[in-house]
Amino acid sequence: MLVRSIRLKLTFWYTGLLTLTCLLLGGLSYGLLSYSLNRDIDYALRGIADVLKTTVERRTDSILPAEIDDIFRQFFGFSPLERHIDFFNLSGQRQRGESRDKSLLEVPLSESALEAAARGKQVFETIEGENSPALRVLTTPVVDNGRVVNVVRVGMSLENMQETKKRFLLIMAGLLPITLLFSGGGGWLLAGRFLRPIDSMTRTANRISAEHLSQRLGVSGSDDELDRLARTINDMLDRIDGSVQEMRRFSADASHELQTPLTILKGEIEVALLKQRSPSEYEQVLNSCLEEIDRINKLVEGLLLLARADVGALRLDLQPVDMAQLSHQLCDQLQPLARQHGIDLHHALLDSVVVDGDELQLQRMLMNLIDNGIKYTPAGGQVSVSVEKIAEEAVIRVQDSGPGFGAEEADKIFDRFHRAPQARQQHSKGSGLGLSIARSIALAHHGEIRVESVPGVGSTFSVSIPSLKSSEFES
Repeated sequence: MLVRSIRLKLTFWYTGLLTLTCLLLGGLSYGLLSYSLNRDIDYALRGIADVLKTTVERRTDSILPAEIDDIFRQFFGFSPLERHIDFFNLSGQRQRGESRDKSLLEVPLSESALEAAARGKQVFETIEGENSPALRVLTTPVVDNGRVVNVVRVGMSLENMQETKKRFLLIMAGLLPITLLFSGGGGWLLAGRFLRPIDSMTRTANRISAEHLSQRLGVSGSDDELDRLARTINDMLDRIDGSVQEMRRFSADASHELQTPLTILKGEIEVALLKQRSPSEYEQVLNSCLEEIDRINKLVEGLLLLARADVGALRLDLQPVDMAQLSHQLCDQLQPLARQHGIDLHHALLDSVVVDGDELQLQRMLMNLIDNGIKYTPAGGQVSVSVEKIAEEAVIRVQDSGPGFGAEEADKIFDRFHRAPQARQQHSKGSGLGLSIARSIALAHHGEIRVESVPGVGSTFSVSIPSLKSSEFES
């Protein structure tokens, strides 16, 4: 079954991780408990064996059962019912049999233990019984004057130790499900509390649409991961809201700009069809229609160029272009237009600076800037074009003596379809795309465009584009 709830997934992961942790800790605790019990038993058996060896060396009579009980109580705190004490000679024959009582177990001495004791080594053994608990037995030599003279065996049942480990396992088995039950419930509650802000974000996000982009996600102020996520989403919504508003303005302006020439075109055709006209009158109407169609064509081309620039799909045929030569050619081409408006168009300074660019697009950029200066400069004014190399850039300036504009207009001058109020009054047929296209072309060439304007004095548009070194374009 596919689990889609993050809360349930978090609870499963939390409970599974806790289960694994409990099992690992339980196994480690069980291992440490077993090691500790075995070590304590071996330590006690070694102590008992040392006491017995000392007793055997001092006395020649038998060791009484009461004394054996006291020895075991000294090391274990109690006297096991199933205990084992034996004395053997080096031949493996049991000695001092009269000291044995019913509580002592019959455990045969193995040959390996006897051989090790004869070499002076202590041997621990765990002897498993068929119908009785296992025994832990220590075989140790009795040394007299550096020579092994006897063998002592001490042993006890491991039943108490096994019972202790069983009780430990039962306790762990009983506590584990209770622990997991409480931890799973706690994990479910904590996950729900943790995901509550996300549920709130989801509800708010569901209410956000293209018509309601003003809503924003709530921020708690704790500056945690959820707050950072909410701020990131809010920033994204701000950008989307700005883009949507810009698209709406763009669509409205584009529709308005297209509607005007289409209305004129339709009106002229309808008027021409109202009555029979002469060929010269029809020719006049067709020429007027052609002007409007050319206006629409330029507007559509500009919109297409801006759309391609927005998505980074503006294709450039890059090759070395001398900006001074290009500017000179454009000034020559636009001289008739400048004279028609009574404008003095001249070259201020033209340094030969070569850039890696698309000549057609750069020509369009400069054409828009120069045409813009001629269009909005009153008769008797002047427009100057200069090209110079500053650092590693080609800087092209188009300066006019037009009306200029303030700082507020400077921030909007490159926006699409934006036209200053005085521009709308002087030229009603402008589309407001020329400067936007110029900026897009400059940016596509890894350059930038700036404007400086003083009301009543004029404006200066500056374009900076990285230049090529002589070795780069000569090769």
